[in-house]
Amino acid sequence: MYKSVLVLFIAVIIPFGCGKKDSAQMKDIKPKDNAQTKQNQTQKNTAQNEMVDFSWTENGKKVKLSDHKGKVIFVNFWATWCPPCRKELPALSQISSELKGKDFVIVGVSVDDNQQVLDRFLNSNNLPYPVVLDIDGLVAKYMDASGQNQNVVPQSYIINKDGKIVEAIIGSRSKEDFLSLINKHL
Repeated sequence: MYKSVLVLFIAVIIPFGCGKKDSAQMKDIKPKDNAQTKQNQTQKNTAQNEMVDFSWTENGKKVKLSDHKGKVIFVNFWATWCPPCRKELPALSQISSELKGKDFVIVGVSVDDNQQVLDRFLNSNNLPYPVVLDIDGLVAKYMDASGQNQNVVPQSYIINKDGKIVEAIIGSRSKEDFLSLINKHL
């Protein structure tokens, strides 16, 4: 009986996301408290739902997320140690390839502890979109901007062509689920 309950628990939890307790590597994310979230929902904060800009180097050139304004942007926070994160990477790779040439871009943001861990993973797993290391607490900033407060990865955000966060996706999803949400904003 105990084994059945344990297997059921694992089957339900694992597909959706990895929380802070799942690994010592998860950063201490400080989301807004409920009172602040409720206040922001009743009073329109100009920064709420705004894309949080960040930059990275791609092919020797500095690129900013805001350079992609006018496109639908999919920002995926994940970690190399998170099974649901790794499970959804092939679907995100396929989506990136299928929507190439359309007004769409994916950027991955790893919450791993260091660049070497991420580089080793990326060297053996070729992803067709840029992946950067979250060194500035971007995941917490996106949680604040979207009003969501779940301390898990994967979590993804869809930003519309005007630079507004229009979808906060907590936990792992299928390719079809992601495409359904993305196509609403293309």
